[in-house]
Amino acid sequence: MPTRIAAKNIANSLIASFVMVGVCLMIRPAGFNANDGLSYFGGFLSTLFPYSVGLIIGAYYYWQASQCLPTKHPQLKVLYYSFQIIACLLIGLLVTPHNLVNPLHTAIGSTLFVYQLGLSIWLAWETWPNQLAAWFVVIEFISGLFAFYYLPRSFGFMLQSQIVFQLAFGLLIINVLKNYSQIKPHH
Repeated sequence: MPTRIAAKNIANSLIASFVMVGVCLMIRPAGFNANDGLSYFGGFLSTLFPYSVGLIIGAYYYWQASQCLPTKHPQLKVLYYSFQIIACLLIGLLVTPHNLVNPLHTAIGSTLFVYQLGLSIWLAWETWPNQLAAWFVVIEFISGLFAFYYLPRSFGFMLQSQIVFQLAFGLLIINVLKNYSQIKPHH
């Protein structure tokens, strides 16, 4: 089933992201306490390669997930385009290092998070009574509030907030895609 293949691609994107974070933290453990989130690792030559590879692989798998989805179903058509938008935003984060073009990088990152949260809310609505999707939205919302709170500060838990948000988003997408045939969208 195409939705299960798309779910596997999203899982691969999550895995690539978390491997990237792990490798970057091993190289620069200070990133755990820095309040620049994942973008911190794009600002150092020592972590630029794993950071770049993680974002490129993540974007690739989102794009691949989009290609698996039939666009004749309205909900899947939304996901088809959404995954492509997310892939482009991930590449946008890569080509706008926060330490060189911070306002543009922050705008792209904020757009990514807001878009993902909006997509998650829509999916939770479309797939209700899928309560797991609704719980993932709650987790995204709370971790997104923390990330927003820490954004202008020089200390905090930006990285941790972003990791929780991205994990909840990815798991919501995987849950919806894996169970798509059993879900009856309501209107």
